Amino acid sequence: MEIFTGIDIGGSSVKFGLVESDGKLLEKKKVPVKELRASGVLSENILASIQEWIKDHPQVKEIGIGVPGMISRDRRSLVELANMPELNGLPIVELLEKANPGIAFYLENDANAAALGEYYFSGQQLPENFLLVTLGTGVGSGLIIDHKIFKGADGNGLELGHIVAGNGKSIEQNIGKVGFYAKAAELLKEHKGKSVLRDVAKIDDDILLEAARDDDPVALKAFAYYGKYVGEALATAAYILDVKTFIIGGGVAKGYPFMQEHVLKSMQKFLTPYYLDKLDIRLAVLRNNAGILGAAALCFK
Repeated sequence: MEIFTGIDIGGSSVKFGLVESDGKLLEKKKVPVKELRASGVLSENILASIQEWIKDHPQVKEIGIGVPGMISRDRRSLVELANMPELNGLPIVELLEKANPGIAFYLENDANAAALGEYYFSGQQLPENFLLVTLGTGVGSGLIIDHKIFKGADGNGLELGHIVAGNGKSIEQNIGKVGFYAKAAELLKEHKGKSVLRDVAKIDDDILLEAARDDDPVALKAFAYYGKYVGEALATAAYILDVKTFIIGGGVAKGYPFMQEHVLKSMQKFLTPYYLDKLDIRLAVLRNNAGILGAAALCFK
């Protein structure tokens, strides 16, 4: 059984995992980005944390790295990371290769990597063509076509969250966490009746989910709003990509039961039977380990 390392570089933490070729996660480590930023040199500290992991796992000869943003077409450098701008322009693969002769490194956008991880490790029987959409702080997307990652013309195609929605905002501005919480607060202000959200100091997706489970009218309206825009985004993707299978992941996906009706309503409004007859929407399986396992899957030839 081969063993790989998957590294998931995220806006809040860097996660490391030792992964067998069947997807079994043998070991896991998490380093808060706040700690890595403490000295003011994020890039050097991330590289140092990777070196420490490599030193502790000398048996690993292939390492996959997922990052939250745009990367170079040749998959060697970081180009534009909105939440980690200190890393923009970092030739991360070149630096790691120079420091570690004999180890192969593979770099990819985190949503693309997560899609590949679902394909190989979820245990679901997935078609060779599907779109993974991650609903969290932002809205990410990764497309698998003929069991390979779709990269776009210059390496960074399919930024679904940045598609402009009907209200003049992007999908991410509408249903990224900031937009989602702002909409929930607006709905709460408009609501004249009772709501458990009035007693909450700060609204987040877990609080909204708990409230929706208790049939709170404001929380249910918030998820209805969310589902509408998810459905419109998926309908747009279906027309552009000719894809009919969608995997929904990310932290906010826990609330999918409360947005499902509204997702489907939006899609049925815009899509023709060609898409609707074979429409398949599923929830991602890998959850919190999606980033690590997806990064490890980059090592697969």
